Amino acid sequence: MKIKRLSNIFFYALILSSFVTPVYSEKFDKNITTKVDVESFWKQVKETREIKYGRDEGWDKNMDYCSYWSENIALTKGEGLVMSNLITYADKCMNTLNLMTKYVLEKEE
Repeated sequence: MKIKRLSNIFFYALILSSFVTPVYSEKFDKNITTKVDVESFWKQVKETREIKYGRDEGWDKNMDYCSYWSENIALTKGEGLVMSNLITYADKCMNTLNLMTKYVLEKEE
């Protein structure tokens, strides 16, 4: 549970940083327009988390799934690969996965 809480804190810090520096985030959104750029962003998120909290294969798999899911949602909505939207969708996905995991674990007790 502590690792999940830390991953949530990390994700919220990532999102908060985009609100704290709106000018930079606007430039960031405009600069990331290709799949290669998006993939490098998600890779950097995973590497940063690994440096800060250590390797967590479960979190990495969830992040892979949520990053893929967020890209598909954004493209389906016609929003393009705008990072602020991708981060929002990935955060919702991670929160949902955490709630489902918590529900299943409580159900087994």
